[in-house]
Amino acid sequence: MQNDVFRRQADLFNAELNFRCPDDCNAPGCRMADIIVEITLFDLIRIGRTLNTPVSHLFSQYCRLGLATCDENIRYKRLLIKMRKPCAFLFNNRCMIHDAKPLNCKLFPGYYQIKGLMGELSEKPLFHNFPCMKKPVAMSGKECTALKELGKMSSLEQALTHDYLFDIPRLIIDAKPLTKKLRRNFPNRRRFSLKDYDNVLEDMINSLSLSEHVMNKIIKLDTVAGVKNLFEKMGDHVKMERLMLKLARPNVIFKLKRHHMKPYKRILRSPEVPFI
Repeated sequence: MQNDVFRRQADLFNAELNFRCPDDCNAPGCRMADIIVEITLFDLIRIGRTLNTPVSHLFSQYCRLGLATCDENIRYKRLLIKMRKPCAFLFNNRCMIHDAKPLNCKLFPGYYQIKGLMGELSEKPLFHNFPCMKKPVAMSGKECTALKELGKMSSLEQALTHDYLFDIPRLIIDAKPLTKKLRRNFPNRRRFSLKDYDNVLEDMINSLSLSEHVMNKIIKLDTVAGVKNLFEKMGDHVKMERLMLKLARPNVIFKLKRHHMKPYKRILRSPEVPFI
């Protein structure tokens, strides 16, 4: 199944999409720490196959656990795997793993145009240096269909990644305790960036041994049996339907305590685009 999934993604990306970064682009999305590139375990497996590199090495060297703000409520943050910036696979403003790069990279910017979000994003200062956002991307109907399929694959891989690592397809954290800690550490600061939250999160998850738990899970994907088991879960349509329902309608929020994460029942409505 692994080969079938990756072959289908390659066909969609290489045969049906013709977007290439403009020649005058200096790859701001690959450099800027504030631009989140979410990574899934499937991205790491695909990159590992291309580079003949263990998944655990890719994760430890090029990724980190971090947070993204939930669109539903800025008080809540979503735990995810982020690509470290600047991207280690960037050379002369071009991607050295172009064919195997993360699905979130492949979806940008066309998928956001399909979702009607290009105007909103282009107004944000973070995206002012993106040449590809200065005018609409020309796309055929075939390309739109390919992007939608890749977008669905990305959501499936995201849900299964988090279920594999955390036993929940979308792990949402109440940021209030983190904010309180940041205010104690920086009493003169009025606002905090996601990088600030990531740094204080790192201290807290180390006390929870969460990083060790994640790495132990990822090490299993260095084996043929581990990867096979993960893809078998993707082939379980009943399981995936249940995970996608939970992804779209998360009902548990976690609060980080000193030595544990405590779950609370909450009702959230999922954002239309679950990444970046």
